Parts: sequence; structure tokens; C-alpha cells
Amino acid sequence: MSNEQDVNVQVPEVQQEAAPLHFPFPLADHRLELPKEYTELQATCPVARVKMPYGGDALLLTRHADITKAANDAQRCGTILRSDGDVPRMEVSPRTREGSLFTVTPERHNQIRRLVTQAFTVKHANEMRPGVVALTNRLIDEMERKGPPADLYEDYAIKTPMAVICDLLGIPYEDEKLFREWGRDLLSRTATSEEQQERWQKMVQYITPLIEKERANPSNTVLGLLVKNHEQGDGVLTEQEMLSFALGLIAAGFETTSTSFTNSAFVLFQRPDLLEQLKARVDDAEAMASAIEEILRVTLLGAGGRPRIAREEVEFSGVHVPPGEVLVLPFHAGNRDPSVFSNPDVVDFDRTPNPILSFGRGIHACLGQQLARMEMQVLWTTLLKRLPNVRLAVAPSEVPWRSGDTATTGPAHLPVVW
Repeated sequence: MSNEQDVNVQVPEVQQEAAPLHFPFPLADHRLELPKEYTELQATCPVARVKMPYGGDALLLTRHADITKAANDAQRCGTILRSDGDVPRMEVSPRTREGSLFTVTPERHNQIRRLVTQAFTVKHANEMRPGVVALTNRLIDEMERKGPPADLYEDYAIKTPMAVICDLLGIPYEDEKLFREWGRDLLSRTATSEEQQERWQKMVQYITPLIEKERANPSNTVLGLLVKNHEQGDGVLTEQEMLSFALGLIAAGFETTSTSFTNSAFVLFQRPDLLEQLKARVDDAEAMASAIEEILRVTLLGAGGRPRIAREEVEFSGVHVPPGEVLVLPFHAGNRDPSVFSNPDVVDFDRTPNPILSFGRGIHACLGQQLARMEMQVLWTTLLKRLPNVRLAVAPSEVPWRSGDTATTGPAHLPVVW
């Protein structure tokens, strides 16, 4: 930390003269392991000043309790707005768009989410499960028809959540290439403000005819619900909020699940002991659900963290943070906090309790987390039932890897045989 004393209380065992660490911490090539810096900071400096790629320094929270507190306290730890200016961040250009769920007040945010909550409940996820089971079996049928090797990412992992989000929203699956492009743009760290604006205009041009179709013939899809509520007036849902919500779901609705499954498969295919344990659970839905929760806890999706900004003074692990400080919340680090998870680096499919942070916490927690859990359970169950001998077709070091300009990491393709 610097001598400017941005933090009012010194953290024990941390030299104030030390230069801030550079964030994000580097990931080893073709490895999905949590960087050791997180474990060291949890023990010695749980609120650490780090140098971000753009905009200066931020404060990195690494303990489960602090990350949870910041995520739950939307009043004192708010999302970053355009009016906050050139703040410390991971991306070239700030990701702020007025009218999105991330830029409205907490009260307005809750009001908007409640409009479509019914489509994202555990009950609705379970109602969709038989259709997802049938879909994954058809995808395996096609893989078997073509014969090995197959690309588990392209042929299986991404097609399942893509079909689910299209069905949920009532949008054509034939346009999935567009959705992938938008997803990549959404996760890009190098897109300029001009490129972001151009992308937004293309997305609006795409969704506008679908909205008009819903106005003429309302449906019970999420898009139909959004249009129906917008028709009641801006007090219920503005045009900008409707567009931001719908397009955000399209662009991001499949990325987390497909990456979670592909990254976990890359790791588990190198751990035959764990893979055998998982195979033993395919006929026990409750045991498989417990295993998937643990897989979500330990599977690394990227190297960054969710940004927040202190709106008022707030305390974390004895450190008083003044207003204006940008906070970084790495949920993957909280998932390995030894004060919450005993032997945090050990994969225990029967771990209980298991208060994972993988979907966030608070009002900005992932809206589709119940769907994602269900999809992960089905993806693994169907795969291991149908192809119990599935394995990597190449050495782990030869698996094609994603480029470093996006927020997610892991295999770009996952060649397998069976």
C-alpha cells in the first residue's frame, strides 16, 4: 500500500511501502488452478491494493465473508456507473450503459427482476429438465453417428444452454451464431467504447422485430413478459430497461454454463479418481446435485472479479474503506477460503455445507443460477451414462485454449474420444 493512507486502518503484516500487486494474477498455461496469490492474501492481507490493467489501483477482497458482505450491500458497495468516470477496471472501456440492471438503483433493480422471476425458479428449472435431458441425448446421438473424435465444447457444451436460453426467451435458435458473437463482445476486455456502441446498435436492430411480434401476439416467454410489462408504462419498465434486460440475457445466458462444463471436464478428465466418483452418482439425482455444487466451487472460469465501488465508508476485515474506492470481488477466491471450506483445495462431492459464491450474492446474483445448476447436472449425467469411457483425445497441453482478451479462460475446443 502507498503512504497516501487511502485505507484508514493498517493491515497487519503488510508493508505500507510495498508496491501494489498487478491484477489479474497470471494463470499457468493450460492449467485451471487458483493462483497462489489469493491464498497468501487471505492469510496476510485480505484487503489488498492492486494495480488494475486500466484506470489505476483498486482494493481486492479475498475472504469469503468480505466478498459476501460487499456483494450483499448494494447501498454502500454499488455497481459502477458512467458518472463514476475513468475508474480502475479490467477492460479498455468502462462497461456502463444507463438503463441496464447494473446502473439502476437497488430498489429499481429488484422491481425489474421481480417481473421475470417466475421463469428462473427451481420449480421452472425442474419443469424444463426433461426437455434438456432429451436434448443432451440427441446431441450424444449425433456425436456417436459422426464417430470420435468429437469437440465436447462445440458439439455438446454450448448447444445445450444455447437451446435453453432460446426456448426461455422465445427467440430463434437459428440465430445462435449472432448470440455467440454478442457473448464474445460482452466478455471482451479490449473492445473500445465505439465498438461497444456499434455492437449495441446491432443487437437493438435484431431484437426490435421480435419485440413487435410479441406486441402483436403476446406469449408467456421471458421476452413476452418484458414486452407485456413495458406496455404498462415506464414506471413498470422503460424501453431501455426492456432492451438491456433481454439483450443481456441473450448475450450472457449461455456463456457461464458452457464454460463451467467444459472447464470442469478438462480438469476431471485428468482426475480419473474423481471421474469414477461422478460416474457412481449418475442414477442418484441428489448425489449428483451435491457433486455439481462442488464442481462449481472449484472450477475456475476466469482470472478477474466483479467490480464494485464504495458509496459510503465500509469496513472489511478491520480495514475501513472510504467512499470512492473501487473494490474487486473474485468469487473464485472466496470459494477457496479455508475459514469457510475445510481443506479447500480438496474436491469433496459430499461437502456440506457448501456456501459457494460461484453465482454471486445479493441483488446482482446470477438470475439464471437454478437453470445453470440443472443444466450442469444434466450435461454430466447424460454424458457419463451414454459415454462412460469418454476421455481427452489429445494431451492436455495440446487442447486449444481461449485467447487472453476475454473475461473467461479455458479450452476453446475440447477434443474427446470414447
